[in-house]
Amino acid sequence: MNKSRVAMLISLVAIIIVLVWWFSPSQIIKRQTQKIIQCLDIPETATKTYRALKTNSFSNLLARSVSCRVDIAEYQSEFSRDQLIESHQMYAYNVASAVAEASNIEVHIIDDKNARTNADIYFAITSKKIAAIKEKIEINLDWEKTDTGKWRLTNVEIVDISNQNQQ
Repeated sequence: MNKSRVAMLISLVAIIIVLVWWFSPSQIIKRQTQKIIQCLDIPETATKTYRALKTNSFSNLLARSVSCRVDIAEYQSEFSRDQLIESHQMYAYNVASAVAEASNIEVHIIDDKNARTNADIYFAITSKKIAAIKEKIEINLDWEKTDTGKWRLTNVEIVDISNQNQQ
């Protein structure tokens, strides 16, 4: 074999490896998790259209039946899918700005159709109505693969971990 064929073969193998990795369930779910977190990130200069698109992106990641449990600071609640979308819309329109930065994203593949992710998020919100809030929260997300092959969020759990680290 000549050098150009060897180089082409090595390049082809490298491309196949990257594509297999990129489209693996764990990488898809990790990107989906990052999209959910990005839906919480609202820059101060965000327009109403931008904020509406954030809610649209958020709702597109949810399964038809999704539940959410929030246990942070002095706020505990549970939400259905419609309440979750409505709450995100209210959040997106009412915050002046918000920053959501993820770390320690872990993906656990349960089987061919189910997975779970855990991540720590530094979350800071500024609003005209209340004092700035800064928290470190943990999110646990359950994902389910639909018949069309798309991963959708079926369960969300948000827990405040900033107080746990101080104890």
